This record gives sequence, structure tokens and C-alpha cells, in this order.
Amino acid sequence: MELTLLDERTTNSEGYGAGSGEIFREEYACPCGKSIVVYEKDAIPGFRDKSTSCECEECNKKYDFSRGAAIEK
Repeated sequence: MELTLLDERTTNSEGYGAGSGEIFREEYACPCGKSIVVYEKDAIPGFRDKSTSCECEECNKKYDFSRGAAIEK
């Protein structure tokens, strides 16, 4: 299921010696509507990483999350 985007922001980072980059953060409504799902992506040279987390214990038991989406387990 597609999640509803609530907020998105980009933060610049000076980096850690390999150059500057950005950190992207998107917040989505949790499937039950009681909390949020957070997607973060680091686009900093040498530190490229991404993560998706749900702050709702109930939905974490029912769904796997990716950027903007929830898939029933």
C-alpha cells in the first residue's frame, strides 16, 4: 500500500573529508494513522546509506516498509 507523505526535507552536510552531500528525510503517515514512518537517505561521499523505520509497534508487526510503501507480512 502507498503511504501518505506528510513532510520532506533536505539537509546539507559538509561531509567527512570526501566532499559535501545531502541527507534526505521523508515522513509518511503510518498505516493505522497513529504514528509515522521515516525514510532517510544519506547522499554523502563515502557514507551513502538509507533506512526506513516505523515508530508504531502495531504496524511493525503487520508490515514491512520501504520508501513510501507498506507491504503486509
